[in-house]
Amino acid sequence: MQFYSTVLVVIGIVGVSAIESGVHQLPIKIIDDLEQELRPLVVDSNPLSTDGYKVYPGQFPYHARLYTEREGLGGTVLTAGSLITPNYILTSAAVRNRTTHGYVILGIGDGSTPETQQRINFSRNATQVHPIQDITTVRLDHPVTFTKFVQPIRLPGLSDSRTYEMMEGTNIGGSLSGPLFYLSRQIMAYNRCNARSICTNTYVGGAFCRAVYGSGLIVEDENGPILVGVTTGFYICDQNSSTYYDRVSEFRDWISVNSDYVFDF
Repeated sequence: MQFYSTVLVVIGIVGVSAIESGVHQLPIKIIDDLEQELRPLVVDSNPLSTDGYKVYPGQFPYHARLYTEREGLGGTVLTAGSLITPNYILTSAAVRNRTTHGYVILGIGDGSTPETQQRINFSRNATQVHPIQDITTVRLDHPVTFTKFVQPIRLPGLSDSRTYEMMEGTNIGGSLSGPLFYLSRQIMAYNRCNARSICTNTYVGGAFCRAVYGSGLIVEDENGPILVGVTTGFYICDQNSSTYYDRVSEFRDWISVNSDYVFDF
């Protein structure tokens, strides 16, 4: 597998951890606002780099922004996830091996209409982390209220064996606060990643400068949007390497046990 990195945004600190051959290295801490410092340099140095497109209210009603407090460590970790039922978020394993708590915000859109948003806490021990892969379910303290701006997303059914190769996959990103952004890119051939991963092609869509660990990879079929991947690895956007996602269909049994999601056939 290619070398790639995962990025976690922390209030006041950006932590970047490298992954090589599946081995997590110690994080390198970069102080202050990495986004403000690097974005002009990145855009000038790489014509494929892009912030993507601003999300309009209600466009991705299943996208969640997660703020997680980790016991024993200072700061708040910002990741993202996807609402899969009124009670559960599917996200990455940014909080592995630590007792955590925090809150999620749904219904963000372009950030201009806070009345569309819902903030819901999750308590200690509300996260179930996969023992090996970077995927996690988070149980909310109370169910969301479904509105035009907050809705769950469908997961691949039990009989869905598609690889989604060459389909258009959309990834939602953003920053610590403010609007969401999205970018659509081509899903690469199945043999370009391992069986549990999906990769997207920077050269067919661009290098996304606002990627967020844990955010969903979405495709559209005849029945609407479907969550096929969870963001687990990406370079900063001056690199034109693939973005990596855990393939949701590989974890259907685990998701069934660790949430209240019921898979269609």
